[in-house]
Amino acid sequence: MSPYRSEILDAVARQRNRPARLLHAYGLALLIFGAGVLLRVVLDNLVPGQLPFITFFPAVLLATFYGGLGAGLLVLVLSAFVGTYWADPTGGSSTVYYVFKFLLFVVLAGLSVIPVHFLMQALARLKQQDDQLGVINRELKHRIKNLFSIANSVCQQTIKSGKPLDEMPNAISGRLLAIASAQDLLSATALSGAQVDELVGALVATLAPDPTRLKAEGAAVTLSAQATTPFALILHELGTNALKYGAWSHDTGHVKTSWEVRQEILYFQWREHDGPAIAPPLHAGLGSTLIKNSLPGAIVSHDLKADGLECTIQLPLENE
Repeated sequence: MSPYRSEILDAVARQRNRPARLLHAYGLALLIFGAGVLLRVVLDNLVPGQLPFITFFPAVLLATFYGGLGAGLLVLVLSAFVGTYWADPTGGSSTVYYVFKFLLFVVLAGLSVIPVHFLMQALARLKQQDDQLGVINRELKHRIKNLFSIANSVCQQTIKSGKPLDEMPNAISGRLLAIASAQDLLSATALSGAQVDELVGALVATLAPDPTRLKAEGAAVTLSAQATTPFALILHELGTNALKYGAWSHDTGHVKTSWEVRQEILYFQWREHDGPAIAPPLHAGLGSTLIKNSLPGAIVSHDLKADGLECTIQLPLENE
């Protein structure tokens, strides 16, 4: 499972547990408030009638720090009422006196809640950024490992394919550049990969002798991150073969690519027209092997027709 997908599942689980977390936060806030009241009772025996709000200021701060803004405001209001009563429990003072004490505590304690709240938000953002960086690092390590594995396999197969030595550097370089082009279309944390039209534009349109000799049409389809690189290799092989031996090696030849999605399956077709006559090879070369075997789970047909190559790909799409 992708580390980034795992993080999203964790976020969903945290969202589902939100009521329990709120209950815990407000329960803790009430315990802190109760401790403040208890401590105030103890102090009342030592300094009776003095400093009625002294134990409620730290109670509000602690509730905000451990329970969040909502819990802090709850303790703030409760403390304001209890502290105001404690200022004169006999009830002999005027209403203005009680209102003044109540508002004074709310203002002073509220001013202390604000910096604590913003401090907690800053700490939460820093933790979230650290978590995201950790996910990105793990995803990059996973992706780099896969890229080295793919690049190594491509290099090994190209060397073993029996190509002439003077063609070997260009063949390896072209395939590695195809892999690099696919990575340009991926972000470090994307669950999905590149869109098909983006890959066609980056890997096929750049090879066409003339823009009018390539026709590409299809709906917006996004591949998975795992399928993007092998699909890019296939497009590179098809484009390179068309340029060297197929439709684009002939003055009038052209290529049509089209794709659509039916029942969560991508149907992609590569069709060459008006190219030179090509005899079927006696054995499959590396290019055709890459085209047929690069995409796990895909059904690939690779046939030479009378007027050019036809390649069709049926690729199940992942539900991201």
